Amino acid sequence: MMRNASSEDFQFIFNLVLAEAENEHFSRELLVPAAARGFEIELKSVLANRVRHNGIQAYALIWEKNSKPIGFVIMSAGSDNKGNELWMSALSPEHRGNGEGKKMVSEILRQFKGKNLALFARCAPESEAMFHILKTNGFTHVATGEQGSRGLMYTL
Repeated sequence: MMRNASSEDFQFIFNLVLAEAENEHFSRELLVPAAARGFEIELKSVLANRVRHNGIQAYALIWEKNSKPIGFVIMSAGSDNKGNELWMSALSPEHRGNGEGKKMVSEILRQFKGKNLALFARCAPESEAMFHILKTNGFTHVATGEQGSRGLMYTL
């Protein structure tokens, strides 16, 4: 089940992002104390005010199983607060490999269905599972950046 994230979900999301940064699913820069502190401030702002540090609108959602958080998605507007980006997403390691990630992404797409919008996402090279989930759900790989980050698009 998907629900809106709140300030009480901060530690779950923050810990999962830092753990996955170790695996390079998120930027390893987050492992540097100053960068981690910056992300902490940004995440708290998203959870409390629905805005990132640069004024871009964003909100977080929690994916639950048996009333316990097992994953999250942070949706963000693009530059100039235009567009929709699946900015960050992760699933707890113990819940991977059984379809929960695909269900979580499918639920996001369901929420946007019929709104005539484009949705974009970026995947680190190490995020093969998420890349596969996005492609399976209808995202199209449109570009690969110099660092190997893959850009994907989905037209709703």
